[in-house]
Amino acid sequence: MFALLVSFFLLPYSSSAQQGPSAYADGDSLARLVKMKYVYSFEEALRLSAETGKPIFFNAFADWARPCHAMNGRVFSDEAFCKWMDKHFVCLFVDVSKRENRHLADRYNIHSFAHYVVLNPQGQLIHRIANSYELPLFQEKVAAALRPASSLHGTTEAYRSGDHSKATLLAYLKALDDAGEDSLFKAVLPEYFSLLTSKDYVKKENWFIVSRKANEGTSSEMFRFIVSNRDKFDKSVGADEINTLLSKNYSNEIFQRMTSGQPYDEAAMIDTYMAMQAAKIPQTETCYTFYDIAKAYGTRDFHTLLAVLPQLKDIQLRTIVEISLKFDELNPADRAAVLAYYREREGAYRAVGSSYARGYKEIADALETPSGAGTNGSAQTGIVFATGTYGEALAQAKAENKLVFVDCYTSWCGPCKMLARQTFPAQSVGEYMNPRFVSLQIDMEKGEGIELAKLWNVDAYPTMVILDAEGNVKGRVVGFYRPEQFLEEIKKLGF
Repeated sequence: MFALLVSFFLLPYSSSAQQGPSAYADGDSLARLVKMKYVYSFEEALRLSAETGKPIFFNAFADWARPCHAMNGRVFSDEAFCKWMDKHFVCLFVDVSKRENRHLADRYNIHSFAHYVVLNPQGQLIHRIANSYELPLFQEKVAAALRPASSLHGTTEAYRSGDHSKATLLAYLKALDDAGEDSLFKAVLPEYFSLLTSKDYVKKENWFIVSRKANEGTSSEMFRFIVSNRDKFDKSVGADEINTLLSKNYSNEIFQRMTSGQPYDEAAMIDTYMAMQAAKIPQTETCYTFYDIAKAYGTRDFHTLLAVLPQLKDIQLRTIVEISLKFDELNPADRAAVLAYYREREGAYRAVGSSYARGYKEIADALETPSGAGTNGSAQTGIVFATGTYGEALAQAKAENKLVFVDCYTSWCGPCKMLARQTFPAQSVGEYMNPRFVSLQIDMEKGEGIELAKLWNVDAYPTMVILDAEGNVKGRVVGFYRPEQFLEEIKKLGF
């Protein structure tokens, strides 16, 4: 499930898009690279689409979402790609994170980012791409919208009409996967798999399905199948692709173990190392860096830990790992070393105006005041979270005439941890939320959270769901927000 781990690393458009100040220091410079010929009015896009017969490519931008900004630098700055887009589409750019544009996000069910939809001249959905990609892969996914046999709308209609052939099922699954339609994807997947043999698993055309099942974890049947048939997959898919998948899954396993709060288990770590070796993963892959970090952290070798953390070359990955760590009961020398490291990281992020600076500040402040008191000597009073079940929260809300606020989190979600550390404890947040809501935190990958995630269609983290006392969803907030921003989002929903 490392793909999910990566997704939380990527938190929260053309040069003339007239955006407000970006949440990231590189936002404006990336915007200047854009070569897309956008229109900025939904009505104008509909008119041009009707006149030209070209479908609308809708870049549903959110300024808080870093993947949206990254796509400017990686994709929408490519001149050849942008010319191709102009030839085939009317390209629309709207910042749906702005209040006046939220109706478009709601109309097209856009609640995760990066996010792109393709519409016909009547504004009806043809295709959806609910993620960011590199070129040329992104162009291939956009091109699928131009053919009924591969578009989300076309494959959906074929499937519903009764065409459940192998080719149609594969095309439908690809479209669902691109669209982030996890529930439907999981429902259709067994039907397709029933038509496959183990020899089909190795075929490149099935890799996006096989890899997804393998990403269910290192103990999953498909993951073990790939390891057992590595040579065949190396030939059909490529050794680099296989190494990446194996490494990411082991990295995720190690990360979850490291941040679980459970005692360090040396035997389990050795077993993981031996498994990585047996899977023929090169020492240059990230999972070995994760291993070194987890071992140093678990054995409280903080000198080694601070030396190994910078070896995570992906800046986002390194950042989320660092702000996910906890440092309790350090001796004076270790405390001073860790404090200096986190102050330096805080300063680096503050210099570029990044909101990550707050995550480092929280940890550094706690190291300076190990009692947990704030800088003014008093503890913060934020949201009071109930400790019972979801059903008990509904009953309490009904008795107290309140709504229910659910923080839908996972153990691997960095922005979830940032909300817990920076936003939910804020006094202003507690003063607003506590009188209005019964609040609950639910791990969406454990216990009742698994079914609730399906019920509420939670497929991005962090997601916060607001319900009435009967359990009806009344609103949701997706992404990390600082306290004042979080309250603004809650108030925008009318609560």
